[in-house]
Amino acid sequence: MTVIEPERLADPAVRVSDLTLGYPAHAGGVAHSAIEGVDFTVRRGEVRALLGESGSGKSSLLQFLAGQGRSAGDRKARLRVLSGDATVLGVPMRGAGKRQLLRATAHIGYLAQGAAAALPAEMNVGDILMQPITERAKNFDRGEVGEQIAQMMDLLALPLTKLQEYPYELSKGQRQRVAVIRSLMLEPAVYLADEPTLGVDASGRPGIVELLSWYRERSGAAMILVSHDIAMLEALVDEVLVLQQGRLVGEGNINEIFRNEDHSYVRQLAQALRATAYDEIAD
Repeated sequence: MTVIEPERLADPAVRVSDLTLGYPAHAGGVAHSAIEGVDFTVRRGEVRALLGESGSGKSSLLQFLAGQGRSAGDRKARLRVLSGDATVLGVPMRGAGKRQLLRATAHIGYLAQGAAAALPAEMNVGDILMQPITERAKNFDRGEVGEQIAQMMDLLALPLTKLQEYPYELSKGQRQRVAVIRSLMLEPAVYLADEPTLGVDASGRPGIVELLSWYRERSGAAMILVSHDIAMLEALVDEVLVLQQGRLVGEGNINEIFRNEDHSYVRQLAQALRATAYDEIAD
């Protein structure tokens, strides 16, 4: 299914150049930086992981790359670009105009950390999955779309009967799986996912790994994943970026970076991931 024909897509798909992001003072709080002087690139077909403790800037960076953040000139935005820039599919995210930003985000898939909880309560699963397409395209092959939905649901062990159910009728893990499928419906060339296995139990997580692997192989998409699921990281990720208090403190092959004895933070983070894998109750 190709709903929107992409223009010639740039490679690297994502280029982050000396990027510093910050939040202005708000509601009695003080201004603070979220990302400081970060540089990296992600080419088509590559999968990078963003790792770091809570508050290290992972979600803020992903939000900005998804076009959810706004430039320093947008007074309504909380997340500001203080220096540097990032280009996604050749579009500079700092100062991009509305039309330019829409052109880029048409090819960016974004799974926010709270996506499962934000599924429209008044819509059934079938309509929720179709919504990204119906909002973007007037003419599309419903049969082809239906086949692709069925294939993705099968990979995630979701019966097709779930298409008629509403979010409140699903378990937390099922809602997360629906949110993952929804984030892939427009066949993005860049896929950004913040904790894609969040709330999914151990038996369901391999399905998400399989789905993302399937999508990567068929699309050649560039992916950036934020995850504490060590099995997912080891199965999907080529390179790891480690953030500490907004700064990039480690970068490299996932196996090599986790054995890095020169940086205690990276080593401790790797040990914590392997020891806990997931520290929440999923259903």
